[in-house]
Amino acid sequence: MAHHLYVFGSNGEGQLGIPAADIVDTPTLVSTIDSLETLSSVHGGDNHTLLFTVRGEVYGVGDNRKAQLIPGAGEASCLDTFKLLKSGLSFTAAACESSAYVTTHEPSTQSTVRAQGQGLWGELGYGEDITSIGTDGDLSAALQITLPGRVIDFAAGVWHYVAILDDGSVYGWGKGRVGQLGEQLSGKVGQPTKLENIPFKPQRVVCGLDFTYLVGHPSTGEHIILGKDKNKIISSMPHNIHGWKDIGATWQAIFVLLDNGKLIAWGRNQMWELIPPALPLIDKIAVGSEHILAVTQDGKLISWGWGKHGNCGNLANLKDKINMDMVSGLWNEIELPGKVEFIGAGACTSFVVTRA
Repeated sequence: MAHHLYVFGSNGEGQLGIPAADIVDTPTLVSTIDSLETLSSVHGGDNHTLLFTVRGEVYGVGDNRKAQLIPGAGEASCLDTFKLLKSGLSFTAAACESSAYVTTHEPSTQSTVRAQGQGLWGELGYGEDITSIGTDGDLSAALQITLPGRVIDFAAGVWHYVAILDDGSVYGWGKGRVGQLGEQLSGKVGQPTKLENIPFKPQRVVCGLDFTYLVGHPSTGEHIILGKDKNKIISSMPHNIHGWKDIGATWQAIFVLLDNGKLIAWGRNQMWELIPPALPLIDKIAVGSEHILAVTQDGKLISWGWGKHGNCGNLANLKDKINMDMVSGLWNEIELPGKVEFIGAGACTSFVVTRA
C-alpha cells in the first residue's frame, strides 16, 4: 500500500521540504522521500529538519547557512527538498543550528558521535573553541567522538545534547548555564561529559529549551528533570510516571503518554492549556516546540497549542474560539486521506505519514 508524507507549519527556510513560504496551514503532500513506512522520528532545529528511519538513514532539508545539513554553506545555503545525508546511524538529533549523528558499528560496545553546523555553547562537542564545522566545505575537522559505551537514546535541546549509554550513565554537552546538564556543570560544556547524581538507570531522554528530562523503565516510572524550576516544571512533576508509553517536551513543558491512552503534562500552562478538557484517549503523540500533534485511539488526527505558523493545521473552523493563535482548551481535527501511520513535530512544524 502507498505511503504519503504531509507537512504543514513554519516554512520560511523550506524546512518542510516544499517551496518556502512563511506559513503553510494546509497539509501539503511531499513526494520526494522513499521508504516512508520506515520513518521513525523527526528532529527540528531552528530552521532545518532531520527525518530518521528505522534503517538508520537520515534525510535533511531547510536552512544550511551554518552547514547544519551538508558542508559548504556558501554553496548551498538551503536544501529545498529532502536529501539523504547519512546512513548506518543509530540516532540523530538537531539543536538550534547544528545536527549530530550517533553510530554504533557491530559488534562494538561503544558509540561515536559526529556533529556539524554552528554551536556557540560547545554543542558541537569538539571543545569550547570550536564553534563551527563544515561552513568551509570541509568536514575533516569533525573529529569522531567516542563515548564509553553504547548509546541507547539521544536527544537535543535548543543548545545542548544528551546521550544515555547502555550502562545507565548519561553524557551531555553544550549549554549548561541553567542546570540542564546537572548541578555540577555550568556555562559552556565543550565535550561529552558524564552527568552525575542520576538516581536510577534511565532509558529515555527528551530536552526542552533549557532542561533535560530523563525517564526510567515504565514498570517503575522513575524520572528526573535537570534544570531550574521555571514554570514549576520540577515542583509540579508527579511522583512517578508508571506505565508510560511515550514522552515529549515543548520548550517549557513535558508531556507523557500513558499506556492506558491518557495524556498528562506539566510546566508552562499560561500561553495555552497543556491538556484540553475531555481529551479523548490517545494512541500517538508528537511534541513540537509549542504545539502537540496526536492520534486518538479511534484514529483521528488532532492538534493544539500555538498555531501561529499553521503547525496546528487550518483553524478556520475554530475561528471564533481562537485567541492570539492559541488552540487552547480544545483541539483542531485535521482531515487527511488514508490511515495515519506516523506523526512528528519540530519547531512550529508538523509531519504526518498516511497509508492509503
